[in-house]
Amino acid sequence: MGGDGMELFDLKVEPSNLHPGFKRLLDPNLAAERAVLSAWARGFHDRDRKFVKEFQTTYESSLWELYLHAVLRDLGQVMDFAHHAPDFLVTNPSSFTMEATIAAPPLGGAPAIGTGVPEIPADLNEFNRQATLRACNAISSKLKRYREHYSTLDHVKDRPFVLALTPFDRPLAYLEYDRPIQAALYGRHIDEERTMAEGMSTVLEREIAAVSKRPGVDVPVGLFCSDVCKEISAVVYSAVAGWGKVRALADSPGQLSLYTTLHASTRSSMPEVRRARKRNYSEHLLDGLHVLHNPFAKHPLPADVFKHPSVSQDRIERDGSLHRTREEGFLMTRQIFSILPV
Repeated sequence: MGGDGMELFDLKVEPSNLHPGFKRLLDPNLAAERAVLSAWARGFHDRDRKFVKEFQTTYESSLWELYLHAVLRDLGQVMDFAHHAPDFLVTNPSSFTMEATIAAPPLGGAPAIGTGVPEIPADLNEFNRQATLRACNAISSKLKRYREHYSTLDHVKDRPFVLALTPFDRPLAYLEYDRPIQAALYGRHIDEERTMAEGMSTVLEREIAAVSKRPGVDVPVGLFCSDVCKEISAVVYSAVAGWGKVRALADSPGQLSLYTTLHASTRSSMPEVRRARKRNYSEHLLDGLHVLHNPFAKHPLPADVFKHPSVSQDRIERDGSLHRTREEGFLMTRQIFSILPV
């Protein structure tokens, strides 16, 4: 049961119109996963009376919105659902607005959720280049929407505006970690291929000003390195808040799955690898969540809004130096190998 009696799993459309991600949830063996989503929806207000239908037919953006609602509630933030937009108005103890969006596939691109087993990327640098372009596209679209509409709303004016972004731009999008958002916002490029090829103990990183879209066409990055996006106070980001998060939080100790996770270390630039069966695995709702602050923001977002042991917070100073606050063992990425395909 969700807010205002919202039942996520009462079908609103014909079965043939259901999104593959939602259709998977109807498996009788996934009651624990459905319970997680129902818990995320508790207190959520379906303001335009079409959220459930959208969840069932388009799925991904609605899943992200439910997750963000659960995050804000877990942090003790009070939400006001009296306005049609943006997606969230937080009034207490903090005061800010937040819009949810996803990085979607390019026209004709493979969907994040489909059939079959996706192939591991052959070139991680190319994988990250494409992901960065999709992230930039999502950000520019919402920035345009803010300037043309949200900024005219009285409840948005003079409040920090946060953009919440998650990647659903390709199969295996959860492998993106924070590479695309770091490039898009802070102009930081990690050379994954050379780092692995040379067996480096530290990752190779360089500053970039643009990413090639096609020969002769570059897309500017480093959007938080100047005042070009001053309307966006911060970006909340996670590549691990999708189906894997639902499975990880589900109370299903009998689930025949192996969890392989990478965790950031404060002692080394190389991640720690952990493996555990479902019955021995635990994860927090906020694990893997990033908050990236804009030093040029017109209305800065206070760091304590998303302060939590599971959250990583980044801020690039005007001189280009990056400051990161995170605890040992921060969740970078997660892979789940299940015996039964679900």
